[in-house]
Amino acid sequence: MRSALGPAGGRRWFGWQVVVAAVVGAAVSPATLVNIPFSLFIPALQSEFGWTRPEITAALSIFPGLLVISLPLAGRLVDHFGARRVAIPSILAYGLALMSLYWLTPSLTRLYLLYGVVAVVGAGAQSLTFIRVLSAWFDRRRGLAIGACMAGYGIGYVLVPLITQRLISGYGWRLAYVGLGALAVLGALPVVALLLRDTPEDLGLAVDDGAGDGAGRPAPLTGKTLAETLRTREMWLLAASFVLMSAVLNGVQSQIGPLLTDRGMTVATAALMLSAVGIGSFPGRLIVGFMIDRIFAPFVAIGFYGLSAVALFWLVDGQSGTGILLSVIAVGLSLGAENDLLGYLTGRYFGLRQFGQIYGALLGAYLAGAALGPYLMARVYAATGSYRNGLRAGVVAIAGSCVLLLCLRRYSMRGRSDAEPDQAAV
Repeated sequence: MRSALGPAGGRRWFGWQVVVAAVVGAAVSPATLVNIPFSLFIPALQSEFGWTRPEITAALSIFPGLLVISLPLAGRLVDHFGARRVAIPSILAYGLALMSLYWLTPSLTRLYLLYGVVAVVGAGAQSLTFIRVLSAWFDRRRGLAIGACMAGYGIGYVLVPLITQRLISGYGWRLAYVGLGALAVLGALPVVALLLRDTPEDLGLAVDDGAGDGAGRPAPLTGKTLAETLRTREMWLLAASFVLMSAVLNGVQSQIGPLLTDRGMTVATAALMLSAVGIGSFPGRLIVGFMIDRIFAPFVAIGFYGLSAVALFWLVDGQSGTGILLSVIAVGLSLGAENDLLGYLTGRYFGLRQFGQIYGALLGAYLAGAALGPYLMARVYAATGSYRNGLRAGVVAIAGSCVLLLCLRRYSMRGRSDAEPDQAAV
């Protein structure tokens, strides 16, 4: 891969350098550094402060809950100032905010406040920012580019739990938070600052790494406004479907550690199983990205989500290590399909004109489910002493999400980067 600073011939691959920046940003994003290793901190926080699982897990509900509020503003900032100018300060800020958990005291209010700060300052470094950039750089291969970016989350899902458990075991949970923050500041920040550019026109290029006119003039963006999008059937079908799916998958993911230790596994084995989410997520995202360039994306989603429904049904009473491993991988495959599909469908149905704001609103719906799911799973455990009823409810919710996806109308598969003027209208 040649540098973007070279001659014109060397710049033709810069779109894929942008993908590299997005992959690294995704691998150590707030989602991977906060959501994924969260359950590994629960035993340490219980032991040190005497908090209950629902009390601790409420922090993980506050995190996406505040993202729901912050993302529309982040989307507006990305649309107005560009993704790069938003992502760089956001990465620095959430990395430092994570490090500040080192000074956590026996106050639940402080725990909730710090997780809330990470959510607000990290809103500009979420998938919204990276998918917006990739949607501007790619059209024919947009699904693959987004899938590659989201595979970065899969990399984080694999590595972050292992790194976190090693840090907690070797240095304690406080320094583990410092280590996670350092991954953002010292890992993602330099790469994003060096490689991320908002549009191909910034370098005299065209979409899909084609030759531009060299004038650096951004192409006009077409599509719907947020107000127009809110009047479409597709907007509400997507929002409802992803709320349900997100609540189930994030609820299960947040409690994987306690669920497995309750079934006799060691903490170290539970951490390995949690990494299996990434083992499923990484190829899942690439496969989804490849398929949605060729197949109607909701059909792809239903296939992947069906696997997670089977996995959750088995986990209700399943005990074998092999079965648990396969079930966790299946959950990872479904998690690998979610944001890829949401970002892709946003561009196809609604265009790029106000992509940041529209995707921010839909991602807010996804995160509303992510906020609700972990807390509900923890409450089910507190009320019954088991996660079984939560898993059963999850199977039903996944089925409902798939039905909603079947109600979506067809979008254009002609390689357009914008929505049809009358597409998806009510």
